[in-house]
Amino acid sequence: MKKIMFLTAVFLSAAVFGLGMPFKAYAVTPSQAQILVEQARLTLNDFQNAPDMSWFHSAMRDSKGVLVVPDLVKVGFMLGGSGGTGVFFMKDPSSGLCKGPVFYNMGSFTFGLQAGFEKSAVVIFAMDDAAVNAMLSNQFKLSADASAALGMMGKGASGQASLPAASFIAFSRNRGIYGGLTLEGTVVTVNKNYNWTYYGENLSPADILIAGETGNAGGLCVSFERAGL
Repeated sequence: MKKIMFLTAVFLSAAVFGLGMPFKAYAVTPSQAQILVEQARLTLNDFQNAPDMSWFHSAMRDSKGVLVVPDLVKVGFMLGGSGGTGVFFMKDPSSGLCKGPVFYNMGSFTFGLQAGFEKSAVVIFAMDDAAVNAMLSNQFKLSADASAALGMMGKGASGQASLPAASFIAFSRNRGIYGGLTLEGTVVTVNKNYNWTYYGENLSPADILIAGETGNAGGLCVSFERAGL
């Protein structure tokens, strides 16, 4: 039992926080980075095309940017946690075109009776300037440094008068079922390794999203504009 719990803790540490290590500490190829961007685009398309997504479409229309994590892995045995890597794109306030991608890690730890393994796709919309400012930082915690809310889906969502007043609104899909995602305590950190690999230089989120100093044509995010961001 102790051995299993120890191995679980080691795995969680690697999955949740290991991805945030300095960018030269582990290898990522340019093709892996580009594949993640494409997976994120397909994930966003899947959410858009799912039925009963009026709340999702409203959030997308009103958002200032979107963080897409195609695979958020959750594992637990007494100790639990989740971890995944995603991409963030932001609308330019003046032109309306999107800027990005910037790569981020997303993870959390939980405690208590739990066991199992599951994988979810996650879409989180940045709804206001506070959310954008959080994404420009190296690390922040949802529901602590920035307010967050769960996105509603299904028939009940269509009768909702308005979106919640939160900096971030999150939606998830697990085994084909769309719903809200528990965000309390989730930490978001910049993945410097992926950003370095994708752009070929050490760019900060502000360099990419504000200054627009991107070294990769993929940073124009044409595919995301076609997806309706």
